Amino acid sequence: MSAVDVPPGLGLEGTALATFGAPRRARRLANAVFFITLAFGALTWWGLSRHPYQRHASTLVVLPVSLLAVALLGVAVRRATVFIGREGVRWGWRALSVRQAAERVLEVRVYSDGATLRSQRGHWFLAARDWDRFESMARAMTTVGLPVTRYQGPAPLRQRLQSYGRTLDALLVLAALAQIALSTIPR
Repeated sequence: MSAVDVPPGLGLEGTALATFGAPRRARRLANAVFFITLAFGALTWWGLSRHPYQRHASTLVVLPVSLLAVALLGVAVRRATVFIGREGVRWGWRALSVRQAAERVLEVRVYSDGATLRSQRGHWFLAARDWDRFESMARAMTTVGLPVTRYQGPAPLRQRLQSYGRTLDALLVLAALAQIALSTIPR
């Protein structure tokens, strides 16, 4: 006999009918930027250890760590998954996620460039370019019984601004370029 004790209000999550991850290109970019910032950050610290008494030493110690933190954030976000199941839609990882409960979803508006989950607490936009197999995502939401309405054309700008994909990719590229530039500062 086995018993599971779950804290009040947490409940066990149901089995996901479908899971969706970030596109392979976006995951590869995040991983590449992580390794670039790690390698060039180490190179910066190595150069600093050889000449520690310079005017910008404190910046050369702290900035590589900050850029590596941006890269780690990118890797973490790109490894997040959208889980669609009978209990609703979850974004995150197996151990930690944010959930939009099915009973709170008033409507799912599917556009050509994303889907908006409209609930009692506001809107939650999932951009098509941020997730593999977006058309399957819309079908999975219909399959689990969420009220799906299809609209022609792109989502309204106000909802598209919730999308993070292009901004995250740009931040990652800037972090890699900044780390490379930082490592080339003459000592």
